[in-house]
Amino acid sequence: MKESILDFIACRPCGGSYSLTIDRRDPDGEIMQGYLDCPRCGIRYPIIGGIPRMLGTVKTETDLRRVYADSFGHQWTTYQWERDEDEFEFFQITDLTSADLAGKIIFDAGCGGGRLARIVAPKCKLFFGLDYSIAVEKAFELCRHMKNAHFVQCDINEQPFKPAMFDIVYSHGVLHHTPNTKKSFDNLPPLVKPGGTFYIALFRKAALPLRISDRFWRSIMNKLPIPVMDKICGAMSHLTHLPNAVFWKRFFWFSLQKTHEIRKCCLYDWYAPRFHHEHTVEEVLQWFEAAGFEQRKYINAWPYCPPELKYAIPTFKDSLRIGQLLGVIGKKPPVRPTLVHENRASSAMAGS
Repeated sequence: MKESILDFIACRPCGGSYSLTIDRRDPDGEIMQGYLDCPRCGIRYPIIGGIPRMLGTVKTETDLRRVYADSFGHQWTTYQWERDEDEFEFFQITDLTSADLAGKIIFDAGCGGGRLARIVAPKCKLFFGLDYSIAVEKAFELCRHMKNAHFVQCDINEQPFKPAMFDIVYSHGVLHHTPNTKKSFDNLPPLVKPGGTFYIALFRKAALPLRISDRFWRSIMNKLPIPVMDKICGAMSHLTHLPNAVFWKRFFWFSLQKTHEIRKCCLYDWYAPRFHHEHTVEEVLQWFEAAGFEQRKYINAWPYCPPELKYAIPTFKDSLRIGQLLGVIGKKPPVRPTLVHENRASSAMAGS
């Protein structure tokens, strides 16, 4: 942990500033062990392994394994998932460019093991990643050499960041794995600066018969012990060799990624999580509108989507397959300087 993160966080219950106790600092300056304390309300969070663990139930390293996101911890710390194409895909699905990131303060809501953090952090001024699982430890290690990168382990519904601190907030494939997608979504718009950008990607709702079938298989899979699930996902990764595999994937989800290891990782990501929600484009666009975002735009979150379909709102036909992601991006309106003058003029008129 770097001390400068204290400028960006506050105690959620009382809004007070945290005091810092340092028990161990590494030669590179990272605070590896210590505590964050709120003098007002007495809340204390440990810093373990260089990461503030802002979870009420976490006091020691043993406690870190007792959260619902254990499956994600296994996923992002076990499989070799880094790919050369990750950078290309990030810019495709967000419509952002390297120039858009330059000089910006960026928040990754659900950074996992750092798949995108390692791409984004070197291109921006300051980077902040939050995740609920122990996968955040891998993100920390991947980006530890970057002096601008900060990480926190925390429930997104209890995120500790001050309002309007970030130029860009994004969350890719995360919120639909929380207990309530909309509730988790509502925690993020306040973090965006006026004039800033907000992007999320969620599972797009499939046709009802497909959702029922998929829910049945997932209800079996995600109750299995992790080692058993791991072996099943490994076996299922060979489904990519089925004749006309793209057709069969419409009805029973499996991965078509290039390598066995990444297919296994993707299968685990699909079947292991305790929570899995799907949403329509119209529903998510309405969330952005209600949160006051302008220039709202749907982006097909498949990075290899044909150009003519990239911004085309999906139809019923598109719901006849499972496992699709939708992306939505929007801009928070900038502060209008004229409002100050208007208010002064109104006051002057009222007093005349």
